[in-house]
Amino acid sequence: MMKFWRRSAAVALACLMTATLAACGGGNGGSGDGSASSGSSDTAGAGESTDDTGSAANNGEIVKLVVWGVGTADTDDCNEVAEAISKITREKIGVEIELVRGQDAEQINLALTSGEAIDLLNYNNVSGQLATIVRNNYAAPLDDLVEKYGQGALGVINPVDLDACRFGGVLYALPDMKDTSHSAGFSMRKDIVDELGITVPEKGTYDDMYKILTQVHEAYPDMYPLVPTWAGGGMQESMPVDPLGDNMGVLENAFSDSTEVVNYYAMDSYREFCEMMYKWNQEGLIMPDATTTTENNLLAGNGFAMYENWKPGKELENFKSTGKEVAFMKLIDPYKYTDCSNGNSFIIPYSSKNPEKAMELWNLMYTDAEVSNLFINGIEGKHWVYTDDSKTFITTPEGVDPNASGYSSVDWSWPNQQLTPVWEGAEADLWDQLNKFNNEGTPSPAHGFSWDSSSVMNQVTACNNVISSYHTALRWGAMDPAENLPKFIEELEAAGINEIIAEKQKQLDEFLASKQ
Repeated sequence: MMKFWRRSAAVALACLMTATLAACGGGNGGSGDGSASSGSSDTAGAGESTDDTGSAANNGEIVKLVVWGVGTADTDDCNEVAEAISKITREKIGVEIELVRGQDAEQINLALTSGEAIDLLNYNNVSGQLATIVRNNYAAPLDDLVEKYGQGALGVINPVDLDACRFGGVLYALPDMKDTSHSAGFSMRKDIVDELGITVPEKGTYDDMYKILTQVHEAYPDMYPLVPTWAGGGMQESMPVDPLGDNMGVLENAFSDSTEVVNYYAMDSYREFCEMMYKWNQEGLIMPDATTTTENNLLAGNGFAMYENWKPGKELENFKSTGKEVAFMKLIDPYKYTDCSNGNSFIIPYSSKNPEKAMELWNLMYTDAEVSNLFINGIEGKHWVYTDDSKTFITTPEGVDPNASGYSSVDWSWPNQQLTPVWEGAEADLWDQLNKFNNEGTPSPAHGFSWDSSSVMNQVTACNNVISSYHTALRWGAMDPAENLPKFIEELEAAGINEIIAEKQKQLDEFLASKQ
């Protein structure tokens, strides 16, 4: 048995004072005690389960595990899915589950700090992702667990991506079978593209995008040509940097061999980007309140295009979330950096009372097609149906709104979407395309590096305060970079960013030396 972290007396007291969060978006149900109506899922053709589950022998005792995923879902639907999964897992590994979805960062943080008994938790909504989780001692180390109970998962995970989940040589997460490479560009509404006869290159440039935005602005002066990716000026990174954890010290070009850590905000490429966005803003090509909007799905409204990450099947994913078909123009080729390979995944929290069983369940989520499909897509006939007898594609049942289903399919956020059927609208070989995309990604020279900012936390806090005053406004063209960028850099240096960069360079050099 491994020794797992235990929290301080203060955290234990907080645990006693904190009520358990409700399942599935705050509803009062979700007890997971088997009282929910049962469901079934025929996943024939959805992928093959492996025989090697890595499970320990079942002694007849049924252990209840609490699983926290992401994405909205109704409490009753979660209960039904949980019971359908439990019918399988009771027999295979002696486990039944309670399924919780839709908790925000504040709820997750409260649960983790209070020591709430959670056995598998997706950290996608946590700011700072895995680095924050590990720094706060929220995750149990996995090396022994995965060796004993996760051999099936190890059989399908790319070792390069697995290494990205290590901090100080210790494994804390397993990478999901999603896009573990990064490629960015623009997504734009296909109906407008088609109407205006716009040719969207598969891979283009900012000049190409400028011409497209200008054409749309002339044809639709009341439409926002370029909108944020998410609320509050959210923007996917479109430059080929390796952020090395927090963007306060980066590798400027992940495709090069250089391992020099530089100030992201002082890079010539950052300045040129801000100058371009300022010009676009002055010409009316950017949503006026891009930095303050509270809306997330602006392509579903009055927006035309946004910065977006790309992967095979991304167009369908966008359609499912916005109801709009999109065309995509890539700016950069795929590459791998640590935060991309370990992002959006699961941990076994330190507070799990059954970490061995949690690892057995996690292993099934990577290897058992029926279990994976239930977690991801829900109940056949209620949340999805096959499009025909060939069982190649699935879709939402007749009369069910795909954008208002009681159980949303957020396939990228679960351990192994590649065991599930392909949604109608994608290509039949989607999972082969995704694997090809992942394998073609060029690893950053720093891939696998984990940044420990604890020795410079005062400087990190001070720099974050400066960044919040400038960065979003500058990159959305709401500030004149000629006037404000020098002030930004000067204030960052006064706040200690050069000390952060020096410490990060030291740690990166030590990491690279350890690999030789």
